[in-house]
Amino acid sequence: MSKNFEFEKLAQETANVGRENVEAFIKSGAIFAKGFEAIVKTASTLTQSAAEKQAQFAKEIINSKTLNEAAEAQNKIAQANFDEFVSGATKISEMSVKLLNDSAAPINEQLTKSMEKVTKLAA
Repeated sequence: MSKNFEFEKLAQETANVGRENVEAFIKSGAIFAKGFEAIVKTASTLTQSAAEKQAQFAKEIINSKTLNEAAEAQNKIAQANFDEFVSGATKISEMSVKLLNDSAAPINEQLTKSMEKVTKLAA
Protein backbone atom coordinates (compact mmCIF):
# COMPACT_ATOMS: atom_id res chain seq x y z
CA MET A 1 0.00 0.00 0.00
CA SER A 2 1.11 3.50 -0.67
CA LYS A 3 1.87 5.86 2.19
CA ASN A 4 -0.78 8.24 0.86
CA PHE A 5 -3.47 5.54 1.00
CA GLU A 6 -2.43 4.54 4.53
CA PHE A 7 -2.56 8.16 5.65
CA GLU A 8 -6.03 8.63 4.14
CA LYS A 9 -7.25 5.45 5.83
CA LEU A 10 -5.81 6.57 9.17
CA ALA A 11 -7.35 10.03 8.77
CA GLN A 12 -10.76 8.52 7.94
CA GLU A 13 -10.63 6.14 10.91
CA THR A 14 -9.62 9.01 13.19
CA ALA A 15 -12.55 11.07 11.95
CA ASN A 16 -14.90 8.12 12.48
CA VAL A 17 -13.66 7.59 16.02
CA GLY A 18 -14.14 11.30 16.76
CA ARG A 19 -17.69 11.24 15.39
CA GLU A 20 -18.52 8.10 17.37
CA ASN A 21 -17.09 9.70 20.52
CA VAL A 22 -19.34 12.73 20.07
CA GLU A 23 -22.35 10.46 19.51
CA ALA A 24 -21.52 8.55 22.71
CA PHE A 25 -21.30 11.81 24.69
CA ILE A 26 -24.64 12.97 23.28
CA LYS A 27 -26.28 9.64 24.17
CA SER A 28 -24.75 9.80 27.64
CA GLY A 29 -26.07 13.33 28.13
CA ALA A 30 -29.58 12.31 27.08
CA ILE A 31 -29.56 9.39 29.52
CA PHE A 32 -28.31 11.69 32.29
CA ALA A 33 -30.96 14.34 31.58
CA LYS A 34 -33.78 11.80 31.64
CA GLY A 35 -32.49 10.17 34.82
CA PHE A 36 -31.94 13.49 36.57
CA GLU A 37 -35.50 14.48 35.70
CA ALA A 38 -36.71 11.30 37.41
CA ILE A 39 -34.63 12.11 40.49
CA VAL A 40 -36.06 15.64 40.68
CA LYS A 41 -39.58 14.27 40.26
CA THR A 42 -38.99 11.75 43.05
CA ALA A 43 -37.56 14.42 45.35
CA SER A 44 -40.56 16.63 44.65
CA THR A 45 -42.97 13.79 45.43
CA LEU A 46 -41.13 13.00 48.66
CA THR A 47 -41.22 16.67 49.68
CA GLN A 48 -44.94 16.97 48.98
CA SER A 49 -45.66 13.78 50.89
CA ALA A 50 -43.63 15.03 53.86
CA ALA A 51 -45.53 18.34 53.88
CA GLU A 52 -48.88 16.53 53.88
CA LYS A 53 -47.76 14.29 56.74
CA GLN A 54 -46.58 17.31 58.75
CA ALA A 55 -50.06 18.80 58.48
CA GLN A 56 -51.56 15.56 59.80
CA PHE A 57 -49.00 15.42 62.60
CA ALA A 58 -49.78 19.00 63.61
CA LYS A 59 -53.46 18.06 63.92
CA GLU A 60 -52.54 15.10 66.14
CA ILE A 61 -50.58 17.33 68.49
CA ILE A 62 -53.31 19.98 68.56
CA ASN A 63 -55.95 17.34 69.28
CA SER A 64 -53.95 15.85 72.16
CA LYS A 65 -55.92 16.03 75.39
CA THR A 66 -52.97 15.74 77.76
CA LEU A 67 -49.32 16.66 77.83
CA ASN A 68 -48.48 12.95 77.75
CA GLU A 69 -50.53 12.47 74.57
CA ALA A 70 -48.76 15.43 72.99
CA ALA A 71 -45.34 14.04 73.98
CA GLU A 72 -46.24 10.60 72.61
CA ALA A 73 -47.46 12.18 69.38
CA GLN A 74 -44.24 14.20 69.15
CA ASN A 75 -42.12 11.05 69.62
CA LYS A 76 -44.16 9.22 66.99
CA ILE A 77 -43.77 12.16 64.61
CA ALA A 78 -40.01 12.37 65.16
CA GLN A 79 -39.59 8.65 64.45
CA ALA A 80 -41.83 8.81 61.37
CA ASN A 81 -39.91 11.83 60.05
CA PHE A 82 -36.58 10.08 60.57
CA ASP A 83 -37.79 6.88 58.89
CA GLU A 84 -39.22 8.85 55.98
CA PHE A 85 -35.98 10.82 55.58
CA VAL A 86 -33.81 7.68 55.58
CA SER A 87 -36.12 5.96 53.10
CA GLY A 88 -36.18 8.96 50.77
CA ALA A 89 -32.43 9.53 50.99
CA THR A 90 -31.80 5.85 50.23
CA LYS A 91 -34.11 5.97 47.23
CA ILE A 92 -32.48 9.14 45.84
CA SER A 93 -29.01 7.67 46.46
CA GLU A 94 -29.88 4.43 44.63
CA MET A 95 -31.35 6.39 41.73
CA SER A 96 -28.21 8.56 41.56
CA VAL A 97 -25.84 5.59 41.46
CA LYS A 98 -27.93 3.93 38.75
CA LEU A 99 -28.02 7.19 36.79
CA LEU A 100 -24.25 7.58 36.91
CA ASN A 101 -23.69 3.98 35.81
CA ASP A 102 -26.28 4.20 33.02
CA SER A 103 -25.05 7.54 31.71
CA ALA A 104 -21.41 6.40 31.74
CA ALA A 105 -22.17 3.20 29.80
CA PRO A 106 -22.19 4.73 26.27
CA ILE A 107 -18.87 6.46 26.93
CA ASN A 108 -17.31 3.28 28.35
CA GLU A 109 -18.52 1.25 25.38
CA GLN A 110 -17.17 3.81 22.93
CA LEU A 111 -13.84 3.98 24.73
CA THR A 112 -13.50 0.20 24.40
CA LYS A 113 -14.35 0.34 20.68
CA SER A 114 -11.92 3.21 20.12
CA MET A 115 -9.11 1.35 21.84
CA GLU A 116 -9.79 -1.73 19.70
CA LYS A 117 -9.65 0.38 16.53
CA VAL A 118 -6.45 2.13 17.58
CA THR A 119 -4.86 -1.22 18.42
CA LYS A 120 -5.79 -2.59 14.98
CA LEU A 121 -4.47 0.51 13.22
CA ALA A 122 -1.22 0.39 15.14
CA ALA A 123 -0.65 -3.28 14.26
